Amino acid sequence: MAKGRSAAQAGERILYEIVSTVGSSLDLDEVLGAVVRLLSDASAVHACFVYLIEDDRLILRSASEPYSGLVGEITLEKGIAWWAVEHGEPAFTQNAVDDPRNEFVPELEEEKFQSLLSVPIAGRDTVIGAITMHTEAPREFTAEEVELLTSTASLVGGAIENARLYEETRQRVGELEHLTELAETLARAQQLGEVLPAVAERSRQLLRSHTCHVYLLDGGSEELRLKASAPSDAEARQTIKLSALGPEMARSGRFATVAVPIVADDELLGLISAEGTTEVDLARAAANQTAVAIKKIELIERLTEKNLIKDFFEQLAGGNVLGAVEGRAARLGCDLDRAYVVVEVAPPDEAVEKALRASAPGSLFDHRDDSSRALLRVPSAGEASLLESIQAIHAEVGSPVSIGISNPCKGAPSFQAGFEEAGHALLGSVIHGTPGVMTYEELGPYKYLLRMSVDSSVRDSQRDLIAKIAEYDRQRQTSLLRTLEEFLRRRGNISATAEALYVHPNTLRQRLRRIQEISGLDLRKEDWLLIEIAVKMVKLQEALGRSEPT
Repeated sequence: MAKGRSAAQAGERILYEIVSTVGSSLDLDEVLGAVVRLLSDASAVHACFVYLIEDDRLILRSASEPYSGLVGEITLEKGIAWWAVEHGEPAFTQNAVDDPRNEFVPELEEEKFQSLLSVPIAGRDTVIGAITMHTEAPREFTAEEVELLTSTASLVGGAIENARLYEETRQRVGELEHLTELAETLARAQQLGEVLPAVAERSRQLLRSHTCHVYLLDGGSEELRLKASAPSDAEARQTIKLSALGPEMARSGRFATVAVPIVADDELLGLISAEGTTEVDLARAAANQTAVAIKKIELIERLTEKNLIKDFFEQLAGGNVLGAVEGRAARLGCDLDRAYVVVEVAPPDEAVEKALRASAPGSLFDHRDDSSRALLRVPSAGEASLLESIQAIHAEVGSPVSIGISNPCKGAPSFQAGFEEAGHALLGSVIHGTPGVMTYEELGPYKYLLRMSVDSSVRDSQRDLIAKIAEYDRQRQTSLLRTLEEFLRRRGNISATAEALYVHPNTLRQRLRRIQEISGLDLRKEDWLLIEIAVKMVKLQEALGRSEPT
């Protein structure tokens, strides 16, 4: 009886020490190590092991000496420990060699152990592991020893879940810190050269991976190209074809490798690939932040380039070709010693601009409120080929836009005239009344009239008379001014003029009489050259939005 009380007191002391140990620390390795030492001493066994269930396997997480070096290396998929886990009750054998439930692990030298006792570790909702005790000689464990081990397993189960909860919380806090640091780094970055190495390193820390690589889409080749790695000397494929992107991402789970796309607004920008991790959700969070940063930097670069192009265009158009113009041209990839034409489009049209970019690589575009301007590089096929492309684009797009084209420009000083010519050609398209494509050379006499002063304070009798006809057309929705212009262009030939206007010769004669009645012009006596110039001046004033007194 005294011996029984002594054993009971020893068991209570061991349990008290285990309770103290479990309550003293949230470090799981520290708690399990102390429990193994206490149980080994209390039960006088040769070895004590603690296994925990991870990924449907029992992993050795603590062991008495001399087996502590095998922690994390031993995995059980069957055996007496598994039997105890599956049945939820202690498992005992005095003849481990012949017990069919047992599976020997050579590294643990289990062939020399005779007696084995394994007790399941119960968590709140399920069994989470097992504690196993081994002796070299056959031994029958007493009820008190089994009860002690069962009580210990219960205490250890609570400690394990608390430690795991603490570790998970600490891990989540660490992940939030890494995500915050990544977000701050991305928010400060102004260039991709700063962003991508930081993304690789921060993502590697966040995902706790061995290596991390960042790829960006190369639109020209339809490939993902390696832009940054962490560590910087880590080996990785330099390119990944888009056709291989699906298999690359699908292999993630099986090989402890994560590959997630960098996507913004359904647009694929790149890929983050990390080896030695399975944290897909965290990788997606990092990829989303990276996508936002890339888009932000692209926007900054576009705005910077837009302002740079605007200043560059204004400098060329103003004839200020000294100072920084060469440097700006080089930065924008514009070789001013090559041939360009200046193009002005009104109103601005994205479809037209996109088509022009494709037809003339290396061109520059500047957007304004009412029009857009461009420097189109003349291809090796020549100016005529470029003009045909522009006319085809205008016809295909079908937008009601007018396009004015300058003569070829080569050398910085020539672009001032080029911008002026493009503006005049655009105005000439407006004068003609229908949106279309017009070159500066197609302006005819307007090339000279546009360079003359159109000062309404200077009185001119012919222009005043023609203005009456224009006012009559505006009020009555007639086309007398166009009839007069075509009659003068055909040098007074009734048949040719009627054919050009698609009217009967008698109708033309009636219009000419009406023109004389309204304006007082007598075409039999007037100087036709002066009248033709006056007609073009009035049309030019209308196109410029000016009003003339009648």
